[in-house]
Amino acid sequence: MTSANTAFSSAGSALTRRQALGRLGWAGALGLLASSAGLRAAEALAAPAAAPLGLAGQPGFYRFKIGALEALALNDGGFMVPFDQSPFAAGLADGPAQIAESLRAAFLSAARVQVPFNVLLVRLGSGWVLIDSGAGGAFGPAGGKLVAQLAAAGVRPEQIDAVLISHAHGDHIGGLLDPVSQQPVFKNATHYIGRREFEFWMGLSPDLGKLPLGAEAAKGLITGAQATLGALKGRWQLIGPGEKLIDGLEILETPGHTAGHLAFLISSGDDQLLHFVDAAHHHALTFAHPEWAFAYDAQPSVAVATRRALFDRAAADRLRLFGAHMPFPALGHVKSIGGGRYDYVLEPWAVG
Repeated sequence: MTSANTAFSSAGSALTRRQALGRLGWAGALGLLASSAGLRAAEALAAPAAAPLGLAGQPGFYRFKIGALEALALNDGGFMVPFDQSPFAAGLADGPAQIAESLRAAFLSAARVQVPFNVLLVRLGSGWVLIDSGAGGAFGPAGGKLVAQLAAAGVRPEQIDAVLISHAHGDHIGGLLDPVSQQPVFKNATHYIGRREFEFWMGLSPDLGKLPLGAEAAKGLITGAQATLGALKGRWQLIGPGEKLIDGLEILETPGHTAGHLAFLISSGDDQLLHFVDAAHHHALTFAHPEWAFAYDAQPSVAVATRRALFDRAAADRLRLFGAHMPFPALGHVKSIGGGRYDYVLEPWAVG
């Protein structure tokens, strides 16, 4: 494996509706908001000035170990959206009321749903392996903090040896390209993506036109994925579940959120970490209600089955978890509480 490139600046201006639809993932457009007025409200929630108690005040990186392996949790930003305009409980007539009730039960504000963006960096073998790239400039000031967090942790983009992409939504691939130059950020890294995922978004799958979204939102997801994946043409190495890329890394097929969504199991000695990526999007809502449809899941019923299987495995094996949208530093466990429901148990920070 080799490594990556120079730091980039995050876009500072508010997203236009077209930019949001064209470049983001499930939060895309904060695309749950179909109207221009709704998007303006979401932009205000995402802006630092409008969210003084939001993600901007959190520490940006956290060092921890997976057995003997060095690892870093990195916060790429995040946003807040009004709970009644969130993508959870999609299709339920009383979805907003159920969301509000679940948030209050978890001692969270029922006024909004807060979603962090987290990225995992692990030293495997002799090299740094980055799982996903964050949002880059795709979310304006709400995302794109990854390179700054890497710098604060003493890691330069050119030191990254491999980038593994779990799926091609904007908050996971937006950081691959410098938003100004459109050049690769991790220029020395080998770039990996699932074969099924790549073929789906690049139009080689008959299912591409069957995304369960409005036509404009679906077109935005497709356009954004194809633009980023296409810009890195020739750099991609296509992988599949079970392939052995690096000692200590197992690639898991976890479809539903996207057709080729991957999760990653990292092992060192008797210690394991399951990075479930976007199989779950909220530590209170998704674990308490794994049956809830999520608006940006490409295959909702498959996504429900996948997360139930992951939760069952993680609970039975007492696996340590990392999630792309869990509360920073995104580490925890899951336990079954009966009735097909689960609790997400946050891992306390280790000090010193």
